[in-house]
Amino acid sequence: MLLPKKLNPDNLKDTLVEIRYLQGIPQELMLGFVSSILGPLGYQYIAAPNQNINIALNNNQQIAFGIGNSSGGFFINDDIRIQFITNQIIFNCFADKYVGWEKYSQIISNIISNLFNQHAVENFNRVGIRYISEFKNIDIYQGIKGTVDISKAGLKLDDSILRLVDDSNNLKTYVTVTNKAKRISLSPQGQEIIEASLVDVSVYENFNPVSDLDVLRNKLNQIHTKEKEVFFGLINDEFLNTLNPEY
Repeated sequence: MLLPKKLNPDNLKDTLVEIRYLQGIPQELMLGFVSSILGPLGYQYIAAPNQNINIALNNNQQIAFGIGNSSGGFFINDDIRIQFITNQIIFNCFADKYVGWEKYSQIISNIISNLFNQHAVENFNRVGIRYISEFKNIDIYQGIKGTVDISKAGLKLDDSILRLVDDSNNLKTYVTVTNKAKRISLSPQGQEIIEASLVDVSVYENFNPVSDLDVLRNKLNQIHTKEKEVFFGLINDEFLNTLNPEY
């Protein structure tokens, strides 16, 4: 199947890439270590807010205990947000700022290579990619292959969710299609309620630990290709042509 290189606009709201690994340094040192790598590359650290537990006492008094936040905050630049959790890194381009897979994968590869070459990471054991596309004021069931029809039951498909699963060739694929869900959108004129359909494609692979960066890069590209095949294999040609594909 010939896959488009891009859509105009891309309609992407989230472009999550998750890589799991075995850390080579203690978690309490990881933040400072990562800052020394990402700071010179133009990333700014944004701390996550603390979480509090409130304990009620007599006389209507409460004590709040701060327990921190396990997410560890984010490193951001103009286009990308990076989150470090224990043995896990998650990349995400900001909405409407997707840089394209060629550039995105190169950024990911460079950062992972730095962490690995400086022994902050020992090996890798999972890669996952999750892209979420949003289509405003679209009945997404009219844009996918096949038919979803429950009209004889007297029901409507507005604000409905369809979930699909595939488990083959060591890859797990989850597709969630949300049709015409209402949400609040912010604009210069204020808040407005819009209808938006979502196509959420998540592909991941768990594998035995590898320490070869070329193997990791190949897995990233294979999973990204699988994600594209699933997305473009789901939508029909008529809908695809409205999305201004480039080949």
